[in-house]
Amino acid sequence: MIDELRSMAIFAETIKQGSFRAAAKKLQLSPSVVSYQVTQLENHLGTALIYRSTRNLSLTNEGKVLFQYALSMVESAHQGLNLVTSKQQELRGTLTVTLPSALIKSDISRNIAKFAKSHALLNLNFIYTDERQNLIEQGIDIAFRAGEMEDSNLIATRVGEIKRKLVCSYEFAQMIEEPISPVDIEQYNWIKLTMLPNRRTLIDANGEKVDISFKSNVSVNSVEAMTELCLNGLGIATPPDYLVEKGLKDRSLVELLTNWKIEPIPIYAVWPSNVFQSSNAKRLLSFLNPTTQ
Repeated sequence: MIDELRSMAIFAETIKQGSFRAAAKKLQLSPSVVSYQVTQLENHLGTALIYRSTRNLSLTNEGKVLFQYALSMVESAHQGLNLVTSKQQELRGTLTVTLPSALIKSDISRNIAKFAKSHALLNLNFIYTDERQNLIEQGIDIAFRAGEMEDSNLIATRVGEIKRKLVCSYEFAQMIEEPISPVDIEQYNWIKLTMLPNRRTLIDANGEKVDISFKSNVSVNSVEAMTELCLNGLGIATPPDYLVEKGLKDRSLVELLTNWKIEPIPIYAVWPSNVFQSSNAKRLLSFLNPTTQ
Protein backbone atom coordinates (compact mmCIF):
# COMPACT_ATOMS: atom_id res chain seq x y z
CA MET A 1 0.00 0.00 0.00
CA ILE A 2 2.82 2.45 0.88
CA ASP A 3 4.39 2.04 -2.57
CA GLU A 4 1.05 2.70 -4.26
CA LEU A 5 0.49 5.87 -2.23
CA ARG A 6 3.90 7.17 -3.28
CA SER A 7 3.14 6.31 -6.89
CA MET A 8 -0.24 8.07 -6.65
CA ALA A 9 1.46 11.26 -5.40
CA ILE A 10 3.94 11.15 -8.29
CA PHE A 11 1.10 10.41 -10.74
CA ALA A 12 -0.88 13.43 -9.48
CA GLU A 13 2.15 15.72 -9.82
CA THR A 14 2.81 14.44 -13.33
CA ILE A 15 -0.68 15.40 -14.45
CA LYS A 16 -0.44 18.78 -12.71
CA GLN A 17 2.87 19.55 -14.41
CA GLY A 18 1.88 18.14 -17.80
CA SER A 19 4.95 15.98 -18.41
CA PHE A 20 7.26 13.47 -16.77
CA ARG A 21 10.20 15.84 -17.13
CA ALA A 22 8.40 18.78 -15.48
CA ALA A 23 7.15 16.55 -12.65
CA ALA A 24 10.66 15.17 -12.16
CA LYS A 25 12.04 18.71 -11.83
CA LYS A 26 9.33 19.68 -9.35
CA LEU A 27 9.83 16.53 -7.26
CA GLN A 28 13.63 16.56 -7.64
CA LEU A 29 13.63 13.09 -9.18
CA SER A 30 14.87 11.80 -12.51
CA PRO A 31 12.33 11.53 -15.39
CA SER A 32 12.98 7.78 -15.54
CA VAL A 33 11.99 7.38 -11.87
CA VAL A 34 8.75 9.33 -12.43
CA SER A 35 7.89 7.27 -15.51
CA TYR A 36 8.70 4.03 -13.67
CA GLN A 37 6.44 4.94 -10.70
CA VAL A 38 3.48 5.72 -12.96
CA THR A 39 4.01 2.52 -14.94
CA GLN A 40 4.19 0.48 -11.73
CA LEU A 41 0.91 2.02 -10.58
CA GLU A 42 -0.72 1.13 -13.91
CA ASN A 43 0.60 -2.43 -13.65
CA HIS A 44 -0.73 -2.75 -10.11
CA LEU A 45 -4.18 -1.53 -11.17
CA GLY A 46 -4.15 -3.47 -14.42
CA THR A 47 -5.25 -0.47 -16.47
CA ALA A 48 -3.75 2.46 -18.34
CA LEU A 49 -3.96 5.81 -16.56
CA ILE A 50 -2.16 8.06 -19.05
CA TYR A 51 -2.03 8.13 -22.83
CA ARG A 52 1.51 9.11 -23.79
CA SER A 53 2.63 10.93 -26.93
CA THR A 54 5.83 12.66 -27.89
CA ARG A 55 4.36 16.09 -27.04
CA ASN A 56 1.83 15.69 -24.25
CA LEU A 57 0.01 13.45 -21.83
CA SER A 58 -3.74 12.83 -21.55
CA LEU A 59 -5.76 10.92 -18.98
CA THR A 60 -7.77 7.79 -19.63
CA ASN A 61 -11.21 7.57 -18.02
CA GLU A 62 -9.71 5.50 -15.22
CA GLY A 63 -6.90 8.04 -14.90
CA LYS A 64 -9.39 10.90 -14.50
CA VAL A 65 -11.10 9.09 -11.63
CA LEU A 66 -7.86 8.25 -9.83
CA PHE A 67 -6.43 11.72 -10.38
CA GLN A 68 -9.21 13.32 -8.29
CA TYR A 69 -8.59 10.91 -5.41
CA ALA A 70 -4.83 11.35 -5.69
CA LEU A 71 -5.21 15.15 -5.51
CA SER A 72 -7.41 14.84 -2.42
CA MET A 73 -4.87 12.52 -0.81
CA VAL A 74 -1.96 14.90 -1.42
CA GLU A 75 -3.96 17.93 -0.26
CA SER A 76 -4.98 16.18 2.97
CA ALA A 77 -1.39 15.17 3.63
CA HIS A 78 -0.20 18.77 3.12
CA GLN A 79 -2.84 20.09 5.51
CA GLY A 80 -1.85 17.60 8.19
CA LEU A 81 1.85 18.34 7.84
CA ASN A 82 1.27 22.11 7.98
CA LEU A 83 -0.90 21.76 11.08
CA VAL A 84 1.67 19.69 12.97
CA THR A 85 4.57 21.88 11.81
CA SER A 86 2.86 25.12 12.87
CA LYS A 87 2.27 23.72 16.37
CA GLN A 88 5.87 22.61 16.67
CA GLN A 89 7.10 26.02 15.53
CA GLU A 90 5.34 28.08 18.20
CA LEU A 91 7.84 30.84 18.89
CA ARG A 92 9.51 31.09 22.29
CA GLY A 93 12.37 33.01 23.81
CA THR A 94 13.06 36.73 23.46
CA LEU A 95 13.11 38.92 20.37
CA THR A 96 14.72 42.35 20.75
CA VAL A 97 13.79 45.00 18.19
CA THR A 98 14.98 48.60 17.96
CA LEU A 99 13.13 51.29 16.02
CA PRO A 100 13.43 55.08 15.63
CA SER A 101 10.91 57.11 17.64
CA ALA A 102 9.31 58.27 14.38
CA LEU A 103 7.85 54.76 14.03
CA ILE A 104 6.08 54.65 17.41
CA LYS A 105 2.68 55.27 15.79
CA SER A 106 3.53 53.74 12.41
CA ASP A 107 2.11 50.74 10.56
CA ILE A 108 5.35 48.86 11.28
CA SER A 109 4.77 49.11 15.05
CA ARG A 110 1.14 48.05 14.62
CA ASN A 111 2.15 45.05 12.52
CA ILE A 112 4.83 43.98 15.01
CA ALA A 113 2.12 44.13 17.68
CA LYS A 114 -0.06 41.82 15.54
CA PHE A 115 2.87 39.42 15.24
CA ALA A 116 3.34 39.44 19.02
CA LYS A 117 -0.36 38.68 19.58
CA SER A 118 0.00 35.59 17.37
CA HIS A 119 2.91 34.27 19.46
CA ALA A 120 1.91 34.50 23.10
CA LEU A 121 4.96 32.52 24.31
CA LEU A 122 7.41 34.97 22.72
CA ASN A 123 8.87 37.80 24.82
CA LEU A 124 9.19 40.85 22.57
CA ASN A 125 11.47 43.68 23.72
CA PHE A 126 10.98 47.05 21.96
CA ILE A 127 13.70 49.72 22.06
CA TYR A 128 12.55 53.04 20.58
CA THR A 129 15.53 55.34 20.14
CA ASP A 130 16.83 57.70 17.49
CA GLU A 131 20.42 56.67 18.24
CA ARG A 132 21.64 53.83 16.03
CA GLN A 133 22.42 50.85 18.21
CA ASN A 134 25.20 48.31 17.70
CA LEU A 135 23.24 45.10 17.08
CA ILE A 136 26.09 42.71 17.87
CA GLU A 137 27.33 44.41 21.04
CA GLN A 138 23.86 45.06 22.44
CA GLY A 139 22.25 41.74 21.55
CA ILE A 140 19.61 43.23 19.24
CA ASP A 141 17.94 40.84 16.79
CA ILE A 142 16.47 43.34 14.30
CA ALA A 143 16.83 47.09 13.83
CA PHE A 144 14.49 49.24 11.80
CA ARG A 145 16.35 52.26 10.51
CA ALA A 146 15.29 55.37 8.66
CA GLY A 147 17.45 56.87 5.92
CA GLU A 148 20.02 55.42 3.57
CA MET A 149 22.16 52.57 4.88
CA GLU A 150 25.91 52.82 5.31
CA ASP A 151 28.10 49.90 4.24
CA SER A 152 28.38 47.23 6.94
CA ASN A 153 28.43 43.48 7.45
CA LEU A 154 24.73 43.56 8.34
CA ILE A 155 21.94 42.44 6.01
CA ALA A 156 19.36 45.09 5.09
CA THR A 157 16.12 45.12 3.14
CA ARG A 158 13.79 48.03 2.48
CA VAL A 159 10.42 47.53 4.21
CA GLY A 160 8.69 50.87 3.71
CA GLU A 161 9.06 54.62 3.90
CA ILE A 162 8.14 57.57 6.08
CA LYS A 163 5.94 60.04 4.21
CA ARG A 164 6.30 63.59 5.52
CA LYS A 165 4.34 66.84 5.50
CA LEU A 166 5.75 70.37 5.38
CA VAL A 167 3.87 72.13 8.19
CA CYS A 168 3.89 74.94 10.70
CA SER A 169 1.45 76.08 13.37
CA TYR A 170 -1.48 78.34 12.51
CA GLU A 171 0.13 80.98 14.73
CA PHE A 172 3.44 80.78 12.84
CA ALA A 173 1.66 80.88 9.46
CA GLN A 174 0.09 84.23 10.42
CA MET A 175 3.56 85.67 11.07
CA ILE A 176 5.08 84.83 7.67
CA GLU A 177 4.26 85.57 4.07
CA GLU A 178 2.69 82.54 2.37
CA PRO A 179 5.43 80.75 0.38
CA ILE A 180 4.91 80.27 -3.35
CA SER A 181 7.95 78.15 -4.23
CA PRO A 182 10.37 75.94 -2.26
CA VAL A 183 13.07 78.61 -2.13
CA ASP A 184 10.66 80.88 -0.23
CA ILE A 185 10.74 78.64 2.85
CA GLU A 186 14.52 78.79 3.19
CA GLN A 187 14.29 82.21 4.89
CA TYR A 188 11.99 81.09 7.72
CA ASN A 189 13.02 79.43 10.96
CA TRP A 190 12.85 75.62 11.07
CA ILE A 191 12.83 73.08 13.87
CA LYS A 192 15.83 70.91 13.14
CA LEU A 193 15.84 67.18 13.83
CA THR A 194 19.30 66.47 15.24
CA MET A 195 19.99 63.35 13.19
CA LEU A 196 19.06 64.95 9.85
CA PRO A 197 20.95 67.68 7.92
CA ASN A 198 19.60 71.20 7.35
CA ARG A 199 18.41 70.19 3.90
CA ARG A 200 15.22 68.84 2.36
CA THR A 201 14.23 67.68 -1.12
CA LEU A 202 10.82 68.69 -2.44
CA ILE A 203 9.10 66.98 -5.39
CA ASP A 204 6.39 68.48 -7.57
CA ALA A 205 3.56 66.72 -9.41
CA ASN A 206 5.80 66.13 -12.44
CA GLY A 207 8.53 64.50 -10.36
CA GLU A 208 10.83 67.52 -10.51
CA LYS A 209 13.06 67.76 -7.44
CA VAL A 210 14.30 70.89 -5.71
CA ASP A 211 16.84 70.83 -2.88
CA ILE A 212 16.60 73.54 -0.25
CA SER A 213 18.69 74.48 2.80
CA PHE A 214 17.30 76.12 5.92
CA LYS A 215 18.34 77.87 9.09
CA SER A 216 17.30 76.91 12.61
CA ASN A 217 17.71 78.11 16.18
CA VAL A 218 15.87 75.08 17.61
CA SER A 219 17.06 71.49 17.38
CA VAL A 220 15.63 68.36 18.97
CA ASN A 221 16.51 64.64 18.98
CA SER A 222 12.94 63.29 18.85
CA VAL A 223 10.47 63.32 15.97
CA GLU A 224 7.49 63.48 18.31
CA ALA A 225 9.09 66.36 20.24
CA MET A 226 9.76 68.15 16.93
CA THR A 227 6.06 67.82 16.09
CA GLU A 228 5.00 69.23 19.46
CA LEU A 229 7.41 72.16 19.17
CA CYS A 230 6.01 72.85 15.71
CA LEU A 231 2.50 72.90 17.20
CA ASN A 232 3.83 75.40 19.75
CA GLY A 233 4.78 77.80 16.97
CA LEU A 234 8.58 77.55 16.98
CA GLY A 235 8.96 77.11 13.23
CA ILE A 236 8.53 74.93 10.15
CA ALA A 237 8.99 71.15 10.37
CA THR A 238 8.56 68.00 8.28
CA PRO A 239 7.02 65.37 10.61
CA PRO A 240 5.63 62.01 9.42
CA ASP A 241 2.16 62.41 7.94
CA TYR A 242 0.56 60.20 10.60
CA LEU A 243 1.77 62.54 13.38
CA VAL A 244 0.14 65.65 11.90
CA GLU A 245 -3.23 64.29 10.72
CA LYS A 246 -5.06 65.54 13.81
CA GLY A 247 -3.37 68.96 13.77
CA LEU A 248 -4.21 69.49 10.10
CA LYS A 249 -7.80 68.42 10.70
CA ASP A 250 -8.38 70.78 13.64
CA ARG A 251 -6.33 73.51 11.87
CA SER A 252 -3.80 73.92 14.66
CA LEU A 253 -1.29 73.05 11.91
CA VAL A 254 -1.08 74.42 8.39
CA GLU A 255 0.41 72.55 5.43
CA LEU A 256 2.70 74.68 3.27
CA LEU A 257 3.35 74.33 -0.46
CA THR A 258 0.59 71.76 -0.96
CA ASN A 259 1.59 71.30 -4.62
CA TRP A 260 4.91 69.88 -3.47
CA LYS A 261 5.82 66.78 -1.46
CA ILE A 262 8.72 66.22 0.88
CA GLU A 263 10.89 63.35 -0.31
CA PRO A 264 10.03 60.27 1.82
CA ILE A 265 12.60 58.66 4.10
CA PRO A 266 13.21 54.96 3.31
CA ILE A 267 12.86 52.44 6.15
CA TYR A 268 15.12 49.40 6.29
CA ALA A 269 15.08 46.26 8.41
CA VAL A 270 18.64 45.36 9.42
CA TRP A 271 19.88 42.13 10.99
CA PRO A 272 23.14 40.16 11.47
CA SER A 273 24.28 38.00 8.56
CA ASN A 274 24.32 34.79 10.62
CA VAL A 275 20.58 34.76 11.46
CA PHE A 276 18.97 31.41 10.68
CA GLN A 277 15.89 31.15 8.44
CA SER A 278 13.90 29.50 11.26
CA SER A 279 14.84 32.11 13.89
CA ASN A 280 12.38 34.43 15.63
CA ALA A 281 13.94 37.37 13.78
CA LYS A 282 13.39 35.83 10.35
CA ARG A 283 9.84 34.82 11.26
CA LEU A 284 9.08 38.45 12.13
CA LEU A 285 10.67 39.67 8.90
CA SER A 286 8.64 37.19 6.87
CA PHE A 287 5.48 38.36 8.63
CA LEU A 288 6.21 42.02 7.84
CA ASN A 289 7.45 41.36 4.32
CA PRO A 290 6.57 37.92 2.86
CA THR A 291 9.16 38.36 0.07
CA THR A 292 12.05 38.52 2.56
CA GLN A 293 14.37 35.52 2.23
